[in-house]
Amino acid sequence: MSFEKRAHKAGFADVFVARPILGIVLNLLIIIAGLAALTSVDIREMPDVDQPVLSVRTSYDGAVAATVDTEVTQVLEDALSALEGMSYIESTSSTGSSRITIDLSDGTDVDIAANEAREIVSDTLRSLPDDIDDPSVSKSDSNSDAIIRLALLGDASFDELTQIAEGAVYERLSLIDGIAEVTVRGNRANEFRVAVNMPSLLSRGLTIFDVSTALEQLRDDTALGSLSTQSQTLSLRVGNEQVTVAMINELPINDTTQVADIAFVQLIPEDTSVYARVNGETAVGLDITRQSVGNTLEISRDVAVAVEELRPQLPEGVQLLVTSDDGIFIEGSINEVVKSILLATVIVVAVIFLFLRSPRATLIPAITIPVALIGTLAAIWITGFSVNTISLLALVLATGMVVDDAIVVIENIVRKRKMGMGAFAAAASGTNEVFFAVISTTATLAAVFIPISFLPGQAGGVFSEFGFVLAFAVTLSSITALTLAPVLAALLDPGKSQLNTKDAKPSRLARGFDYVMDSAIRTPLIVLTVALSFAMIAVGAAMTLPSTVTPDEDRGFFLVQARGASDTTVDYLDTQVLLVEDILAPYLENGQIEAVQSIIGVGGGTSAFIVVRLPDWGERDFSQQELVAQISGQLSSVPGVQVSARSSNSLNIRGAGSGLGFAVTGTNLANMTEAADSLVAAMSQDDTFVNPQLSNDSVDAQLEVTVDNIAASDMGLNSADITSLVRALVQGDVAVSVFSDDTEIDVNVVPGGPPIDDPSDIASMSIRLDSGAYIPLSAVASLETVVSEAQIERFGGALAVSMQANLGDNVDLSTAMDQLLVIADEVLPDGMGIIFTGEAATLDDTAAGMYAVFGVALVVVLLVLAAQFESFASAVVIMMTVPFGLAAALLAISLTGGSLNYYSQIGLVMLIGVMAKNGILIVEFANQLREAGEDIDSAIRNALRLRIRPVMMTMVSTVFGGLPLILTSGAGAEARIAVGWVIVGGLGFATVFTLFLTPIFYRWVAVWGTAPGAAAKRLRTETEGGGAHDIKHSGACSSLREVAAPPNSNSC
Repeated sequence: MSFEKRAHKAGFADVFVARPILGIVLNLLIIIAGLAALTSVDIREMPDVDQPVLSVRTSYDGAVAATVDTEVTQVLEDALSALEGMSYIESTSSTGSSRITIDLSDGTDVDIAANEAREIVSDTLRSLPDDIDDPSVSKSDSNSDAIIRLALLGDASFDELTQIAEGAVYERLSLIDGIAEVTVRGNRANEFRVAVNMPSLLSRGLTIFDVSTALEQLRDDTALGSLSTQSQTLSLRVGNEQVTVAMINELPINDTTQVADIAFVQLIPEDTSVYARVNGETAVGLDITRQSVGNTLEISRDVAVAVEELRPQLPEGVQLLVTSDDGIFIEGSINEVVKSILLATVIVVAVIFLFLRSPRATLIPAITIPVALIGTLAAIWITGFSVNTISLLALVLATGMVVDDAIVVIENIVRKRKMGMGAFAAAASGTNEVFFAVISTTATLAAVFIPISFLPGQAGGVFSEFGFVLAFAVTLSSITALTLAPVLAALLDPGKSQLNTKDAKPSRLARGFDYVMDSAIRTPLIVLTVALSFAMIAVGAAMTLPSTVTPDEDRGFFLVQARGASDTTVDYLDTQVLLVEDILAPYLENGQIEAVQSIIGVGGGTSAFIVVRLPDWGERDFSQQELVAQISGQLSSVPGVQVSARSSNSLNIRGAGSGLGFAVTGTNLANMTEAADSLVAAMSQDDTFVNPQLSNDSVDAQLEVTVDNIAASDMGLNSADITSLVRALVQGDVAVSVFSDDTEIDVNVVPGGPPIDDPSDIASMSIRLDSGAYIPLSAVASLETVVSEAQIERFGGALAVSMQANLGDNVDLSTAMDQLLVIADEVLPDGMGIIFTGEAATLDDTAAGMYAVFGVALVVVLLVLAAQFESFASAVVIMMTVPFGLAAALLAISLTGGSLNYYSQIGLVMLIGVMAKNGILIVEFANQLREAGEDIDSAIRNALRLRIRPVMMTMVSTVFGGLPLILTSGAGAEARIAVGWVIVGGLGFATVFTLFLTPIFYRWVAVWGTAPGAAAKRLRTETEGGGAHDIKHSGACSSLREVAAPPNSNSC
């Protein structure tokens, strides 16, 4: 039986060629499914790879960090360690505050975990101090940045702005799904301030608590029970009139003294420890933090709707501004990728037309693009994935790849038509002949991403979604190529114009290619030497590539952080921030900066951050990074505080953009702090690092009041009475909350006169005894300035001292991490170590698994190819060209100034499949020719001659399809460029390797394997021939060999 006769047996394509409506309907159903999914699929910035996080925060007023750590943080940590799904826990204890952050395992339901955490905390309350505020559990990282920032400003008082922010605005924003917390910054409500004249008070035999007790008469929430009638039940309560300054002044303290006699009462804004400004104008800010599983884009859209609803309700002259919004970048990035998809489609169709020079032939593969891309949306929805920048990047690259299968099919159908076959016969025969190649390439591309999907954490989520979406698109393209392409080819007959042209003289280009390939095959060692030299150069260049998690992204805004020492006052910090604002003012005036929002007094009152929003990407000719570099030198000149600028990134990595984050771990905090200082000194001598420092002050100076309990008892006093008095005289005492003009207002009793700002002022405070006599505080208590830990951190339960450093010029994060470990090994004593935090930790975790994953990917593809070809020799031939292609891609990254990051690694993984795909087209056809009776040498030569056009068409369509990625601009361009250069730069060189190295490797390796289809032939012969073992090829020359042979040859 000849090969020609076997080729005409009914195959897969015959079903659809014979029933064209079936093929058309099948592909229409794919499109309908995709369009239906479009309305339901989730849209977000990145795949849902955010690690679920819980935060537990507790306030313990007045307690030092060591007390908070021992009595609160460690107790809660020990209890929460039993939380199901917990993967990591870290905590920070500072004066008056405990913060615990819990990372949950991937796939953990954050709502269930939050409820369980609340139950654990509730059960632990009895073990905590009585005077703490109840711990709060939230479904967000307490260290995470706000995704949206708003500001209220205009012609209104502090109190009016505060009432609006804490009232209507806060309540409306709190209704939005996905928001974890709305934090009001710089709010200053009015208070009735009762400034007591202490000498006058003491002369009347009174104390500050007597004043507070008298003010409690203003309390208006006293319940008097309820009254039930036949139709309703009414609650009874005291209905006081609206409180005024005059009413407070007239309140009696005793029979002879009114408040006005010993105090000055005012209705004024309360003191604040946080200031807020927008473009230099005083404001009240609102920071919106999303839940760890919240969708930033959806929240952004809902907030925009809420802001538009609120603006008409604001008093005249008051503005509600959006000062920063991550959703703007996300939406812009997605829109830019969609534009890239449309442009790639146009480019790919144009490339196909240039090769085929036939509108009919071009139309068929062009139709596969919308079918595959739209149909992929249905697959995205079914699997629970989302439309995001990663999945859309996959679709951009798929645009150049989904036509590949159709190109291979149509090119072979046209070739069959040239042989004189009828349109329907050519459609069926041509498709069946390349059926195996189409299935093989699709399976290979899908197999590449199998090991990648098992990477843990964010890396696995990003890679797997990209890979699966690309695999979906390519799989659908193969379905379309095998079902719709032969139908359209039969109906449109694209090869009709080329009938009876099989004996046409080969073109000059074809003859030139034949000559070059013959020369290469005759001199394999020279070709291999050139290839190896190129690969070595590429690998050498790759060794210098910087390693980062993501490329530096222009997100349209950046943050400027200012941090003072632990004893820095808010007023001093505000003065220094004004200097920063002065530096930014010229850029604001000339339009390079659109808005500047300053928040002063965060982080315990010693830190400030400034949000700098830039104009839209299309409205400026500079990047965010260029502007940051321009102002960084000026920022470093601000005295008294440490000022630095940082950016966020698309993966929302904790601490991203802050340079190198790390911590010294050990068992003794004092020794660890000393070692950290030594490490800072050593790093300062290395140009790799800039401004290394401890993330927080190691010590905090405090004035410790120690009560002499024996002396106090002798005078009829106790420790609680004394400490309460000191607190009231230093901080004031909120005696009662009242209503005035329908607004709740605190009545705050404070000592009048000069401020208490010296230890001697506290030592001389007067305490009244039961006898009516007064004694100074120093008679029953001593005051001493002591130094204690400003903050105690634990990572995974172990003590840690957090540190950070900026990177020197042209220093990447990976290099800095390696150099830090070298220095730490020399500086740190035994028993201490280094752990990385933030972006460095993510890079460390990812790098550890990526090399292994690449190796596994290569092995998996090799095995898949071997199974498909039923030949390890064929699989090895294909895979031997892959390392050269990867080297070419690394060289492209190096030449374009790129880095090894999530996005470029995605491109490298994809390149493994694309390289294998080109090799499959050549090797599979060579195997067919060998099955038809040709020897190895002529089979590979003729396979190259026959496959050069589809290989070049698929390569050029993929490369040109990726052009929009490297020519892109606007939001998210950096990520698209990182992927684009791997494909555009790498695949061009990689195809050259495929064409020149595949025939050489095939000739060397094929001789060691069995003939293609040998087992199947033997089975068929033994079955049909009664057990004969000798397989003899038919004397008839197959049609495949006729076409493969060069013109005028006598291969038969």
